Amino acid sequence: MISGVLFDLDGTLLDCIEPLARSFTRSLENFGSTVTDEGRQNVGGHVSKIISTRSRFFGLVSLWRLMGYLGVPLLKRPLLIILSVNELKVIASSCNTFNGVLQVLDTLSGKGIKMGVVTTRSRKETVKILRRLSMEKYFQVVVTRDDVHRGKPYPDPVLLAVKKLAIVPAEAIMVGDMPTDIQAGKLAGTKTAGITESLFRKELIDSKPDYLLASITEFPQLLDVL
Repeated sequence: MISGVLFDLDGTLLDCIEPLARSFTRSLENFGSTVTDEGRQNVGGHVSKIISTRSRFFGLVSLWRLMGYLGVPLLKRPLLIILSVNELKVIASSCNTFNGVLQVLDTLSGKGIKMGVVTTRSRKETVKILRRLSMEKYFQVVVTRDDVHRGKPYPDPVLLAVKKLAIVPAEAIMVGDMPTDIQAGKLAGTKTAGITESLFRKELIDSKPDYLLASITEFPQLLDVL
């Protein structure tokens, strides 16, 4: 019996990762770089890390390394970073939910399901976004990178969220779009569900979640049979 649902934020509830990747890819192409499909996925992985990093410095380092991987000449990298960082920051703070997310949260709330967010964003960013999108009311607990020493894929944030919901891990399910979400849930002892509508579909499937969903809108039907 599932009594608690833990959601990742970016790429699961919020449509942020692909817009960020598209924005940075556009910047690269405007500078004359050709980005392959594999390169686009690599961009997505890096920008998701940039959102979650505690340090602006390490975010810039990640961008620098990404451009090296994509073959951007050294002389072009500083200007590209300057032009792209502010745009990435704006997109990350203003992204919206995927279609159907609020309806899903309404449905689960109506069934008395306890809900939480487990994210690698900062608490300040997370609370601001949830309030802007009128989502704060749905979640009894929000665990961010500021609340734990080790984030996903370690189980620490999931275990903390379960503890705060006053349930045992076996009664919870972790829902996410990346392998790190699935790994954290498994290590914590929860059920896991992966959303395959993401840049990380292959890696997500390889992480072997208990359930695979094409879209977050399928989750209430899954919950009905658990």
